[in-house]
Amino acid sequence: MSVSDRIVVMNGGIAEQVGAPFEIYNHPKTRFVAGFVGTLNSFAARVVSAEEGTVSLAGQTVSLGKGALGVAKGKTVTLALRPEAVSYGRDAGREVVLPGTIEEVHFLGSVIRLSVNVDGTIVALDTFNRPDQPPPPLGLACEISFAARDVILLPGA
Repeated sequence: MSVSDRIVVMNGGIAEQVGAPFEIYNHPKTRFVAGFVGTLNSFAARVVSAEEGTVSLAGQTVSLGKGALGVAKGKTVTLALRPEAVSYGRDAGREVVLPGTIEEVHFLGSVIRLSVNVDGTIVALDTFNRPDQPPPPLGLACEISFAARDVILLPGA
């Protein structure tokens, strides 16, 4: 993706999406494209109100904004987030806060990838390595946060 100015993502001989790397990565049009380009967290969520754009996620009602959902109340949708869109702990501007437990810690040098169990779903998130702050221990209860605007709504359940 770093040497491209236009990408075609093919699946079974069919072009699923054509666009700039920024568009393909941040605004995938299909589940295949979303999973093909980079790491992806996905959550099953139940629609609370299609009109209001609210879903139930890990026991909380999350607003994705009016008109965000084209699915009837009670149906299941798939929400996706890139690891860099998820914060360890509460962050300003990230209004969705979910409780979890640290499952894995991967030291990658300048970045530490955490795997957090949120209501049975494993969520990968990246945080910067800070030499003055060791990574959290396995089994630690924690919170993760993200902005509703960073959620990618994938078609199908």
